[in-house]
Parts: sequence; C-alpha cells; structure tokens
Amino acid sequence: MPGALLGLVLLLVFGATLRTQAVTLWTGPNTNFTQSATNLTDVLVPGAVSLTRAFAQWLYNPAGGDQGPATGTPTDTLWAFGSLSNYAALGYQTFDAYRNGDLSALLVGNPMVVHLTNEGIYLSLTFTAWPQHGGYFAYTRSTPAAAGPSPTVTITNPTNGAVFAAPANVTIAVTATVSNGSVTNVAFFANTNSLGATNSAPFAITAESLVAGTYSLKAVATAGGVSATSAVVSISVVTPIAFTLSSPSITNSQFAFNYAANVGLSYVVQNSSNLVNWLSLGTNVPTSNSVHFSDSLTTNGVRYYRVGRMPNP
Repeated sequence: MPGALLGLVLLLVFGATLRTQAVTLWTGPNTNFTQSATNLTDVLVPGAVSLTRAFAQWLYNPAGGDQGPATGTPTDTLWAFGSLSNYAALGYQTFDAYRNGDLSALLVGNPMVVHLTNEGIYLSLTFTAWPQHGGYFAYTRSTPAAAGPSPTVTITNPTNGAVFAAPANVTIAVTATVSNGSVTNVAFFANTNSLGATNSAPFAITAESLVAGTYSLKAVATAGGVSATSAVVSISVVTPIAFTLSSPSITNSQFAFNYAANVGLSYVVQNSSNLVNWLSLGTNVPTSNSVHFSDSLTTNGVRYYRVGRMPNP
C-alpha cells in the first residue's frame, strides 16, 4: 500500500509539470477603451482575444469564437479583483460568476486582473463605465511591456500563387519563432476574415470549403504580448472546367489530342491497353485553357487514353 500511494503522488506531480505555462505580465502603459457605435470591440490579441458587449447584455469574445452574449463569459479569460503585482495569489473566476446584484457598482472603479488563459497573459483592467441596464462600457487596461522582442512569422504552405479547385480545403502552415521566450498564439486570416488561431506548434490551420476567388493569406504571431504579421501569400480558387477532349489526330506517327483545363491546376494523362491497368505518362500544370498532348504510335496494338485532374495540394 505505501508503494501504491507513492506511485500516485509521483503521477500527480508529473501531470502538474506537463501543464506548466510561461507567464507574461502586461506591465506596459495603460490604454483607455470606450465602446461606441463605431468602436464596438477592443482587440487584445489579434485572432484570439477581443472584448465587446451587446447593448444590454454581457461581455463576450468574438475573436475566440463566441457568437454573442448568449455564449456566456468571454472565452479564454478568467477574472479577479486585485492588483497585477499580486496576480499569483488572486482567486480567478469567470466573468459571468459576478452576475449577482448591481454589477455596475461592483465593477466600476475596482481594479481587476484578467488572465488570458490560452496565452498565459495577465493584465490589469479597471472598468470606468458599465451601465447597469444597458449601454456602452469603458475601461482602462495595461498593455504589453515594450521591451519584449518581436516574433518572426512566415507562411510556409501554401506557396504564393498556388491554385486550387473549388470547393477547396487549404491547409495554412507557418513557422513562428521569437529570440527570447516562446510564441503563444498564431492567428490566421484570409483577406480580412479570421480563420481561427492556434497557441502551440506546429502552427497550422485548415480553411475549409473555400469558394472560387482570390485570397490574401496572412498570419499574426504573438509572443510576450508583442505581435508581428507575416508577408501576404496570395492564392486562387477556381471553378473546375468540365473535361472535354478534342477529336484525335494522327500525323507523322504521332497520336494527338487537346483537352480543356484550368490554368494553374495539375492534370495527368494516362494510357491503357485493357482499360484496367493505367500508366501515367506525365503530369502537367497548364499555362492556357487548352493543352496539347501527343504520343508515338505503336503497331499491332490497342491503346486507350484518359485525362484526370489531380487532387488539390
């Protein structure tokens, strides 16, 4: 029995070690946020944490995936009354847990600490306005310390100029590093739309069912509360052209035909002598919407040809 108890204790300690997370304190200059009709949301960590309030409802985090106040307390946040210098000793709870009585009297003027749980960030925040029966809120909060190094972030997949057939599932992968510490969040965007975020390597996300159009992809990496943006990678999603083959021709012992194709997509031409076993003759990325193919004739034999579009990369 003593041996079993010792094993249990070691297992619990080991589990606690796995959950250790680097802590970043936002001790930079304070900034003021006042919600208005033209300034509804305060962005704390791009693509991961933003705070807004429906007019007579509760606080929520649209960047974290909250669909509105009905979602409940802002995702990725815990709250406590107290000072940032004492952050480790405070008792944190969800914002919704404070729903009891006059929230305006409880919040306004009383310093709080907000823990961004996924990012390991702690910041100070003091509400200066919270209308009890609805209205715009305001607060003062701390910002990242200016001394932190900026991360570097590069999109490694897809490549600039890549072409996909619609509907396209596109995996976007990046490398993100920082000289001192670790990258705690990478947010992904297509044009101006958020695709989501991840807070641990490998940093990648899949944009699903993209329709035909041109997309400017970028990634925003955050480390120690400091953010950096990648260079833009442009991709195109096209509606696949229907397969059509021209009538074949035979000239100088060459069998030839043309096939319709999308510029930038990949195609393979195959042949077979029995319609069962097919041999790939080569792949092609067309530079025009009509591709010419030719093959040497053989005597005393039958040969069939087909063209297929390759899957999206």
